[in-house]
Amino acid sequence: MSDAKDDELTCSRCRNEVRESDEFCPHCGELFADGVMCENHHERVADGVCIVCALPLCRTCGGLVSGRFLCDRHSTYEIYEGMVRVYGVLDDLAAQYAKTCLEQSGFHPMIYCRSQPKGGPRFVYTLYRAAGDYDGHVINEIKVMVPCAEVVEAEKILAGLTIAQGNGT
Repeated sequence: MSDAKDDELTCSRCRNEVRESDEFCPHCGELFADGVMCENHHERVADGVCIVCALPLCRTCGGLVSGRFLCDRHSTYEIYEGMVRVYGVLDDLAAQYAKTCLEQSGFHPMIYCRSQPKGGPRFVYTLYRAAGDYDGHVINEIKVMVPCAEVVEAEKILAGLTIAQGNGT
């Protein structure tokens, strides 16, 4: 961690702002403390912290994916600007239902889609250029995304819901 100003700190790996109280960078998983041990291999020093589940892990259990440290379980999750896809569907109403349930549980979901769904301007947020599969992720689905720190608990909420076309990654 390096000082940018007296009260602002930046991560030495990704150069994003971090708080002085952070034990790791929430943007890239860089550890700020020495001697943190791997959650799974207690004899090994952790190489980073998964930005999704916040577990310190060695290189056997996780690694950098597009500049972010992720555990093996979360390494295939779709992440864009700190938001993680927790549910994807082609049905606008199912996406809205999932978003509402997450909001009512105190989460901060956002809906991303390639184009405006039929039936009016519920939301329009175009992050993706083309339909089909891109880098293992379906682009033309309506995606419910939450901040990295909320993924694990949001998945538990979604697992208890009965909504169309399954959830998760």
